[in-house]
Amino acid sequence: MHLRTFWLAIALSLTLSHAGNAVASDALRGAVSRLGGEPCPQSALTCVDLSVPLDRTKPGTNARINVRFAISFATEESKGILFFAVGGPGGSGLAVADSYLATFDPRLAQEMDVVFFDQRGVGPENGIDCPKAGLTFDMTSFSLAKPDAAVAAAKGFAAACARETPHLDLLPHVATDMAAQDLEDFRLALGSPKVWFYGESYGTQLGQAYAARYPQALKGLILDGVIDPALDAEAFYEQDVRTAEKLLQKTFDSCDTDAACHADMGAPAGQIYDDLAAKLADAPLSVAFPLANGSLERREMTTAILETVAFYALYETNSRMGFLRALAASTKGNLVPLLRLGYGDLDADPQTIAPEDDPSWFGGAYFAITCPDYDDAGRDPLKRTQQILEQARKLAPETPRLIRDFYAERLVCSFWPVQPRPEQPAPFTGGDYPTVVLNADADPATPISGAYAVFDRAKNASLVVMQGGPHVIWGRGENCPDRIVFNLMLDGRKPEKREQVCKQDFLGPYVPLTAAKTGAAFGLAEAIRTELAQSPELGGWDGYDPLTVGCDFGGSLTATAARSGVEYTFDTCAWWPDLKISGDGVSIDTGDGTRPDGLTLDVKLSGAHQGTLTYRHDTSTGARSLSGDFDGKPVSTPRSLP
Repeated sequence: MHLRTFWLAIALSLTLSHAGNAVASDALRGAVSRLGGEPCPQSALTCVDLSVPLDRTKPGTNARINVRFAISFATEESKGILFFAVGGPGGSGLAVADSYLATFDPRLAQEMDVVFFDQRGVGPENGIDCPKAGLTFDMTSFSLAKPDAAVAAAKGFAAACARETPHLDLLPHVATDMAAQDLEDFRLALGSPKVWFYGESYGTQLGQAYAARYPQALKGLILDGVIDPALDAEAFYEQDVRTAEKLLQKTFDSCDTDAACHADMGAPAGQIYDDLAAKLADAPLSVAFPLANGSLERREMTTAILETVAFYALYETNSRMGFLRALAASTKGNLVPLLRLGYGDLDADPQTIAPEDDPSWFGGAYFAITCPDYDDAGRDPLKRTQQILEQARKLAPETPRLIRDFYAERLVCSFWPVQPRPEQPAPFTGGDYPTVVLNADADPATPISGAYAVFDRAKNASLVVMQGGPHVIWGRGENCPDRIVFNLMLDGRKPEKREQVCKQDFLGPYVPLTAAKTGAAFGLAEAIRTELAQSPELGGWDGYDPLTVGCDFGGSLTATAARSGVEYTFDTCAWWPDLKISGDGVSIDTGDGTRPDGLTLDVKLSGAHQGTLTYRHDTSTGARSLSGDFDGKPVSTPRSLP
């Protein structure tokens, strides 16, 4: 779009200033319209492209780049504008905007004008992306015992990513401070209203950079899952890996004290993990992986995949439980659940092991933004890699399971073709506006030590700690942090300028493996319901296009969107050896009482058991019922006895 003109900025400034602190949506609509706003593709939001200088160090040059913004206008009287910065770096704000707004408390969309954006280096127009190179690197197993292989993999990825991305010319121009300047250009183009700024994960780094540079722009700053930008690369990654290692051990300890989890493991969970890791260190393990066509294909379970699953499992309560359940399955000789989780965490298509098409993530931008923000890039690569590896060797005895996360990305940055930031940014110290710092004490990606450091330095700051919580805590359905933020942003009630504590279970309720239930008709029907609920593919399904996945031991399951629910088709689906399920089912979830919610199954059994079962689970009442025949005998709902 065309650049704003001087008269337009003055006119909009006068118009918006009459609204005071509560910027009216109609004034914002007018500003967005003048900037060329139009409906976003496949979205309910309004998009604006703003032309900004490509080289922020030489703003007078003619080279420019478009940065895209998406605006959700308040449906009621607006109480202000919120700049919403997603994580990464490399995450697309536009790609997730509609889904984010749908999951937050409705008051956010009703009472705030929310601005999402794709920062430079992210998005369909300027996205720095190299999914093939990224997946190859992430799936490559290496260790400190073979440092030359690790260095070669990192150097190879840096070169391959540069070849693969269509926007190589952008690499020197996507650092965080440049994105902050782009945001300020957009705010000025709107007429210079004061704004709220919410940043999650990496967005907290961008938020602090923006606040430090433009304190006059802010009504308030909300930092969620906090990065401390004052740390250099060594300190940041060491803090991250130390925390993740402790959380992984805590996850194993939680299993050991849970009767069902410990029973499935048959030994201490940490021992199970370490034994599997030792086997994989010797050689990958061959796995018969199920495909959507019902066949099995030989795949490899590797050290890289196991370590990836372990780290990403730590992000939230239910993923910790799901990881333990998959690890327990490995003790029964079934590595498929771990491999499923690995493909999901790596954004690999489980059918082809090719990169998934993910419009919300630009992996090349992750390095393009991260590397110049820290001090590993632009140095003598050979000297820097040796320093990084030596630091890793010293740390490894304390963090043996996840030490790769300390050095893998840093080795890549040592070969990244950019210069680092000229100097370490000054620590963020807050401002005259309120700052709310949010963090979970069980966050593996942005450890709570970063939140404490930022809170201790910042004036007018409040701290909210979620004990046991996930990475990023606002808008995840937890009343405690949600209400504290809304009280401030929407109701003008400032939180206490001290630490407040919320609480969430560290580990979601453990769901036992189902093989033991398949010997009786009612238990088998319940086991089918459990496997549907625990499927990572179904859990991540968008609910639109039909989804077919392979069952662990062959056959397939297809899920199709239906009116107020999902229809299932079982095609000799074998979740357990020698037991195949065919037939169909339907899950209804209206929530309005117009028809009974719940799951109905009509299935035929073959293999280890023969029969036909009709099962019903009414979720509105919790009642369950069964009819049919099983191994030649009629069955019904079991009668309870004292």
